[in-house]
Amino acid sequence: MPALLELDAVSKRFGGLDANRDVSLVVEEGQIVGLIGPNGAGKTTLFNCVSGFFPPTSGSIRFAGNEIAGWAPERVLRAGLARTFQVVRTFPEMTVLDNVMIGAFARTNRAGEARARAAELLAFTGLAGRAHARGADLTIADKKRLELTRALATQPRLLMLDEVMAGLNPAERAQAVTLIRAIRDRGTTVLLVEHVMEVVMPISDHVVVLDSGRKIAEGPPRTIVRDPNVIAAYLGEKYRPRDEGTA
Repeated sequence: MPALLELDAVSKRFGGLDANRDVSLVVEEGQIVGLIGPNGAGKTTLFNCVSGFFPPTSGSIRFAGNEIAGWAPERVLRAGLARTFQVVRTFPEMTVLDNVMIGAFARTNRAGEARARAAELLAFTGLAGRAHARGADLTIADKKRLELTRALATQPRLLMLDEVMAGLNPAERAQAVTLIRAIRDRGTTVLLVEHVMEVVMPISDHVVVLDSGRKIAEGPPRTIVRDPNVIAAYLGEKYRPRDEGTA
């Protein structure tokens, strides 16, 4: 069986700038994969290429065995790949329930079915008590959870989360980690961009590191935190292992 998502030498150029350069990675079904790197490393650009918002300049993107490079976002969504955004995108004047129903309409044109699916997912993500609130009236944590819930309503096989924990306090981050694990346990594979290392390392089965548009490392978290290239480019000296025998 092919991997759920396979990128082979994906590049994206904007004029003379290589935002992504020959990036290859694999996401297996059932994994949580972390995509990390410093600001400007090309993480969100890569998300945009995979989800159809940008066509890659070159390279191959295969999802569930199909070449999807250059597909429109709505076609990618129908294939089973959904995403969230760095800057939360909700419909502020609509209710939380209606926001999630919009995602459900990707799979059904029946309002009753969409409403039932939205209500079930709001209960799952902990937003049932806010179902009739306006999107504009939510906290940033709940807005992020709403966007995630709406993405789940499209019934994705792969959910791509772009800094879903940015701006959250430690308690809210812990709740988000629990939710992401529950999403995976329900059968949805997760690819997430995240800057909070204390969160992304424990939750990820596999980690891919970008720097200046290139992949510089990948592997299990315990290997990544000891990689000297990753420490130098992103993690910093606090992650450098101490020499044996030192205090």
